[in-house]
Amino acid sequence: MVTTKSVLIWTLVAFVVGLITFPLYRKGKLRDGTFIGLPLFAFYFAFVLTITIIERIPFKDARYQLEVFWTYKAIQAGRTELKAEIFWNYILFIPIGILISMILPKKFKWLSIVISLLLSSGIEIAQLLFHRGLFEFDDIIHNTLGAMIGILIYLTVSWTVNRINGKKTK
Repeated sequence: MVTTKSVLIWTLVAFVVGLITFPLYRKGKLRDGTFIGLPLFAFYFAFVLTITIIERIPFKDARYQLEVFWTYKAIQAGRTELKAEIFWNYILFIPIGILISMILPKKFKWLSIVISLLLSSGIEIAQLLFHRGLFEFDDIIHNTLGAMIGILIYLTVSWTVNRINGKKTK
């Protein structure tokens, strides 16, 4: 459950990141997108860690599902509630794809996919180690695909804005 205390902590994390990055921004060592994106990413990732690990009640034993795409087989067998879980795994990482794309320089946008994959894998491994969820490759796949959707949204909006601005100056 998300609490006021959690939101205050996420806000504090974002504020600290903003304070740390501000001097670099003032000296011209950070782009606008990076300066804005880093605190937003810190806030959002703290939220993701809270709902996927921190606030979960631990199980007695580690739980894992090593079969890839087991959720689709389970849905076909009648566990339709897993459709919502898959949907929310996509949705959860769309902002991560957008924010990482904001932070990285243009020539390194491709790293957004790798970073998203590593973040999702890290969350799943933490769930396994701390017994706070089900480690599953399906979540890693769905989260990474969600981040890729976010990256595509960022690139599309960026391209559109640049095109509009380019037409205005002609």
